[in-house]
Amino acid sequence: MKFFKNISGLEKIRESFSTRHVKYGGYAALISLGVLIALLMLNLLIGQFPMQLDLTRNQIFSLSDQTLEILDQLDSPIKFYGLWTPGTENPVVMDTISQYLSRSRHITLDILDPDRNPGFTMRYDRERRGISQGSIIVEGDMGFRLITPFEMFDFFNMGDLSVTDVMVERRISNAILFVGTGTTPVIYELTGHGQTSLSFFGIYEYLDRENYDMRQINLMLSDIPDDATVIVIYGPQRDLAPMEADKLLEYLDNGGRLMVFADYNIRELTNLNRVLASFGIAYNYGIVHERDPSYFTMMDSSVVLPDVIEHDITNALLNKERTPIMFITAMSISELPTRRRQTEVIPLLHSSSGAFLRSDLNITAADVIGGDTLGPHIYAVAVEDPGTGWINPMDPEPQTRIVAFGDANILMTALRLGIPANMDLFMNSLTWLHDRQETGSVRSRSHIVGPMHLTMTNVITYGVLFIGVIPIAFFVSGFVVWLKRRHL
Repeated sequence: MKFFKNISGLEKIRESFSTRHVKYGGYAALISLGVLIALLMLNLLIGQFPMQLDLTRNQIFSLSDQTLEILDQLDSPIKFYGLWTPGTENPVVMDTISQYLSRSRHITLDILDPDRNPGFTMRYDRERRGISQGSIIVEGDMGFRLITPFEMFDFFNMGDLSVTDVMVERRISNAILFVGTGTTPVIYELTGHGQTSLSFFGIYEYLDRENYDMRQINLMLSDIPDDATVIVIYGPQRDLAPMEADKLLEYLDNGGRLMVFADYNIRELTNLNRVLASFGIAYNYGIVHERDPSYFTMMDSSVVLPDVIEHDITNALLNKERTPIMFITAMSISELPTRRRQTEVIPLLHSSSGAFLRSDLNITAADVIGGDTLGPHIYAVAVEDPGTGWINPMDPEPQTRIVAFGDANILMTALRLGIPANMDLFMNSLTWLHDRQETGSVRSRSHIVGPMHLTMTNVITYGVLFIGVIPIAFFVSGFVVWLKRRHL
């Protein structure tokens, strides 16, 4: 020990550890080590919980409130079969399915290689056309639904195929509803009035994927079937016959449901308006034009962007970031002063106060002239009327419901011009008419970023803010700093 004490170098090293710099450095090192250990422990702890934050604009990787409601009410087993070769699973689809699995203990998932299990897949191949890899089979007590890869996404083809909308949740949630109930609502399209059939727009196949059965009916040849859940009148070019109007009134008096899309090309809608007038609404002949540039597009005052009013049908469309609804050559709808005592008329879409309805279509003047009717004008309404007769087992109070639109180009605009909000409006109206509120907002998640819809007030506000207030604030702050430094 004496030997070590006589070594001056060791003595100097020992003394260096008692200096202030070494002590502070040691404390800092210990604190840093403690923080590092704490962060590692926190990271390990958080990793035990399935936490994620969806920062996408349309919440593509989150389940909607309507789907969560479906899953919370689910009380029977549902089996998902994913048909993938191992390692080829679609990450978007798998992420969505994992959210279903974590939310409900009644749902399970099996991944199967279709090439190695041909006998299994044949059980679900009704048309013997083969089942594509990447498909999902949703099976429950009341049946099954097959969802192919191309039904989970919308595509846009301009040389290269690109995804525009994600529809995984929408397809799976509708499949769960079907396999849980085994029922398919039947919708009848009224024919015999020179209109373009909805089959022309591909709506029959579209609704089949949404768990609806679409059929046609001519009221001049038959009565309304008992299984009719909704009657659709889309763009008639001729008015209803008196006998057809009487059948519709009887159907509605017994709690029926009706969706109407009127076309400005027909001037007289005497019998159709007679049916609607019984519930407090009527179509006004003519075309609505907007004068506020923020309410129309394509440099055409008759291609309008309506304001949306809060309702079960439109709640999912109130998101200002989504593509706005677009109407082309729309008529207006009036609320009549006389109606049934319990009838409630709820406007869904309306114009700006500067809009006008022009009934003389030969006049091309851009501004208001004599004979034009000033706005605001209503483009769409929902009607509710408690009645007697047909009773929905899910809703003990029988109720007549009508949704009326002043535009018969809604589906054409949705499919040909790529306006997804129009299709959402159509589907949300259908689900509301059929009392399927739980899926009214389970719509596709768009990848397309549309233009911002600004009113004139927004334009003025943002203009003043970014052109006036912010630059002046920078100038004043810079001037103040300059004055202070000038006197230093």
